[in-house]
Amino acid sequence: MLAAAARVPAQVTVGNDVSMNMNGQISAGYTGDYGNQIASDHGLTAGGNATLNGSYYTPSFLSFQVSPYFNQSRDNSTSSSISDSSGVLASASLFSGSNYPGSISYSKTYDSLGTFGVPGLPNYTTHGNSDGFNVGWGVNVKDWPSLSLNYAQGTNDYSIYGTDANGSSDYHNLNAHVMYQKDGFNLNGGYVYNQTHAEYPLVLQTQQLENLSNDGNSYSLGASRDLPLHGSFSANFNRSDFTSDFSDGRYSGTVDTVSSSVNFHPEAQWTLGANFNYTDNLLGTLYQNIISAGGILQQSTPGQSSNSWDASALTSYNLTKHWILYGTFEHRDQSYFGSAYGSNALTGSVNYWNRLLGGSFSTVLSVTRTTEETANLSAVGLLSVVNYSRRIELWDVNASGNYFQNTQTLLVGYTTSGWGYSGQLGRKFGALHWSANAGGSRSLLNTSPGYGYNSQNYGTGFNVRWFGFSGTYTKSSGTGLLGVSGVVTTPLLGGTPLAGGTSPLPTDLILYGGHAYGGGIGINPYKRLTITFSYARAFSDTVSNNVGSQNNSENVYGRVQYQFRQMFFTGGYSRFVQGFSASGTAPAQLNSFYVGVQRWFNFF
Repeated sequence: MLAAAARVPAQVTVGNDVSMNMNGQISAGYTGDYGNQIASDHGLTAGGNATLNGSYYTPSFLSFQVSPYFNQSRDNSTSSSISDSSGVLASASLFSGSNYPGSISYSKTYDSLGTFGVPGLPNYTTHGNSDGFNVGWGVNVKDWPSLSLNYAQGTNDYSIYGTDANGSSDYHNLNAHVMYQKDGFNLNGGYVYNQTHAEYPLVLQTQQLENLSNDGNSYSLGASRDLPLHGSFSANFNRSDFTSDFSDGRYSGTVDTVSSSVNFHPEAQWTLGANFNYTDNLLGTLYQNIISAGGILQQSTPGQSSNSWDASALTSYNLTKHWILYGTFEHRDQSYFGSAYGSNALTGSVNYWNRLLGGSFSTVLSVTRTTEETANLSAVGLLSVVNYSRRIELWDVNASGNYFQNTQTLLVGYTTSGWGYSGQLGRKFGALHWSANAGGSRSLLNTSPGYGYNSQNYGTGFNVRWFGFSGTYTKSSGTGLLGVSGVVTTPLLGGTPLAGGTSPLPTDLILYGGHAYGGGIGINPYKRLTITFSYARAFSDTVSNNVGSQNNSENVYGRVQYQFRQMFFTGGYSRFVQGFSASGTAPAQLNSFYVGVQRWFNFF
């Protein structure tokens, strides 16, 4: 029936004003599913996807797109869903060619995949239902302020394979922004409202449900304008109030921030500038960064006041097209946990670029001397970055590295050190092209060894005519915070203050470490025949609140596709295993296979 389907016109017009076209793919075949967390079944199945595009009157007046899909899994489609996923995506734009453009979109997904992450390793897998709605409008009238409004909301209900736990989340977001030009000034203002709520399982701990509610408002005002000597000036004010409620407590705060900058270019090769920043809630800024990154704060600092201001002056000079010199002086004053801290930092930097040994070489070397006024201590900080690339006969070589020591963080007296590297190598051997890459990084907080991050990654691959292969290996360890979507790397912004006292960083850390490896093969012996196979395995260990968990996942996937005319023969097999020892349940195992045909249609 699919093969005999007749072609129809590529576009249809309804009345005098509506134009539409639609294309898609329909599939039919035999499938089977079995595992320890699903009921085994097999039989005939059908699925497909389509995209409807259209407009009313003209596309600039109203245009729309609707894309439904049904029973789509990676065995019978290009979808990455382990099980069959269905849903719809719809969007429309209105008055796009006028001064009042608007847009609206909606999405609904059933049994789709999500992720639960551990930094530096492949994500663990969740599945569930989600929906989202977004509407926006703009006003752009000449000689009047321009205005943009946007509202978005969504929900997500999910479970994590390998546990008995379920989770859910929802969000609401309102964004308004206005811009205006007057007498050479660029003025802007904005308002943002965010509200999120989540119930998520403590997969790596006690398996209990954690409740989390975050909401906040942000107001901003800004102005900028050009100055003589090819200069510019800008000033901004921002107020944010936020509240984070969780099962064991609450954190709330208001942060006011003022910043300004001025820059001049008296000569083409010479730049002068100055910056100023002030915040009346330094700890609130730190905690707000953690919450924005998805981390959960399990403690608060009631009654604690803090503030910070810093001023800096900078200059740069281009000696030649290869040499650039930079100089910066910065003074900072901060107060938190009842103590005051101050520092002066003088930095000198050199940037160099040139052709070297037939390749391209660039480097940055920066030296900073910081004096802590409170403790009367001095430290030297270093930053070095080196990049090199060239082609050596048939070899392509790229390498880079960086090293930093005693680098200043958000808080006075808190420094980080670390290094990183990456390299790529490749060449052709006749019809075969081979490549390899390696990389790694490490960072740690000097005053708190418990805060740090370490990662390594290696990969290689080759392709020759119709055959290709790739393989990877990754390894990581460090400390983080448990969040709604997994483990979140903590900002390296704290430790023990120089004069003693309480640490501003969260103490409910998760220690994690693990490694992963995998590979893939692609075969295309004939123009219409494609065969792919992939394998991935990941292991990680976590410790949180004296609870340890050994976690693992395995993913096997194979697919073959052959095209004849507008039809495709498709066969696929997948195996998925995922488990967490802290959950107390057996690892989830899901297996599926599919054999069937697909046909592409231009419906109208």
